[in-house]
Amino acid sequence: MRVMALDVGFKKIGVALSDPLSLTASPYKIIYRRSNRETFEELLRIIEDKGVRKIVVGIPVNREGEITKIGEKIKRFAGKFEEFLKERGVEAEIVFRDEAFTTLEAKELARSLGKRKKEFDDYAAALILRDFLEELQRKGQ
Repeated sequence: MRVMALDVGFKKIGVALSDPLSLTASPYKIIYRRSNRETFEELLRIIEDKGVRKIVVGIPVNREGEITKIGEKIKRFAGKFEEFLKERGVEAEIVFRDEAFTTLEAKELARSLGKRKKEFDDYAAALILRDFLEELQRKGQ
């Protein structure tokens, strides 16, 4: 089963994909947001082209473990995306994952690879996905 991870921002969405066996996570692309419909269509193309069955969405959580205001907006976006997928007859489960420190780690990783500052959103998504896949492996799933 291929898994996709999203690092959702106001202007950009970082996208990462697993391999078909869900063992590795790789940065895939950065989507520059337009309308929700256009953004959803672009994500749908990836889902269909790559055979994605699960989508992991990074959610910012504060120190007390509560979802932040931005996190609530991301959850609303994901809910609309889920409705869009259902309307298209696409069955892909959406799950949420704490994205703590992935942006900082992604910036450092991108910098070490010579990427410009604005090009790290897909790396952040890959880190979210890596953590999710490692958790699945620990649980034996």
